[in-house]
Amino acid sequence: MTRKSAAFSLVEVIVAVGVFVAGVVTAVALLSQTTSSARERLERAAASRVAQSVAVLLNTEPWDSIVARSASGDLWYADRGGRRIDLIDTVAANERFFEIRLRRYKDLSSPGSETDAAYFATIVEVRWPAAGEAGGGISPEDRDLLRHRTVVLR
Repeated sequence: MTRKSAAFSLVEVIVAVGVFVAGVVTAVALLSQTTSSARERLERAAASRVAQSVAVLLNTEPWDSIVARSASGDLWYADRGGRRIDLIDTVAANERFFEIRLRRYKDLSSPGSETDAAYFATIVEVRWPAAGEAGGGISPEDRDLLRHRTVVLR
């Protein structure tokens, strides 16, 4: 009588482990890609909230302040959650995530002097991240940009 072995051969075990490892590596790669994509969507949504908050805030600002802020190109900052907007640069450098700049929207603005105009068309530019992880600078090509157009009535 011959007895058959009920165990797996070494080749079968190695192939099974290889298939398992390939599946785990693929799942981890998909998970990291999904996480990165979700983070980017959350950041873009927060940037949109920041731009809309600035647009609402502009309607409460004095007219001359809006015109001057647009002409100067000064920066405002908001934190990563987009919850805090400061018109004075009081946000700590390590909390600055969104960089906000107000520009005159020349194509839609009324002709002539802004000081006499009935409305002021602006573009709220939101760039992020404002600084690197260690607080260092980031090249403009590596930053995202969102533009929000709004009109402020006098």
